[in-house]
Amino acid sequence: MPVQDRYPNYIEDQRRFFDEKITEEWGSYISSDWDYSRNFEVQQLFRRVRPATVLNVGCGCGFQDILMAEYSFVERVDAIDYSEQSVSKANAEYPHPKVQRSVQDFSAFAPEKPYDLVVSFAVFEHFRDAHKYMDSCRRSCVKGGVVAICTPNRLRIDNFLRTLKGEQPVLSAIMHYKEYTAREIYRLGKEVGLKPLGYFGYGINQFVLFGRLFLAGLNTPQRMWAGYLLKPLATELCVLMRRD
Repeated sequence: MPVQDRYPNYIEDQRRFFDEKITEEWGSYISSDWDYSRNFEVQQLFRRVRPATVLNVGCGCGFQDILMAEYSFVERVDAIDYSEQSVSKANAEYPHPKVQRSVQDFSAFAPEKPYDLVVSFAVFEHFRDAHKYMDSCRRSCVKGGVVAICTPNRLRIDNFLRTLKGEQPVLSAIMHYKEYTAREIYRLGKEVGLKPLGYFGYGINQFVLFGRLFLAGLNTPQRMWAGYLLKPLATELCVLMRRD
């Protein structure tokens, strides 16, 4: 039975779900299209920030860790995840001398020294208490440093069209508690003392309009750049905020 079928509803503590998924379904983490997307988001992020120290919250399989560590200005990437099997698999598959990973629950995480960049990729949407998560990001970041939230866009193009028809947006995965717009993330950040710095979008979904299917023929690079150019309708957002 696929792991997802064992968990048909949202659960708040998802570490067992991800322990099982990364152990039993490692092949689902390997995809040339996904690799392109992950490279794209890191490249665009590091066009905007040049951190010496990075904290990756919810590192999962660890792929982004090594992408970030390859930049010459990055001295250290610390990566945490509360899924023990994810950290173990990440260390086995994607080791790097600049990367240190550990099993940590971010809600209780207290770094010895704050980081220049605190980033999460496809993590924020899983948490029920977004305010607490954002405050943990702020506390883990140096003054003048950057918090970056990479997350699905609640009003990506297919959801935007649903709202025009008076329908509710749908979540992109069962294990997501809530998805956000950039404006909503800015508002949460302001509540804990983070200043908006801008955001970029990437990826775009195919959609049906007037009975016709649009964007079905785009390849992955084209989808990434289309979402970048049409960021309010992009599939994914990366929202940057500064701790003053």
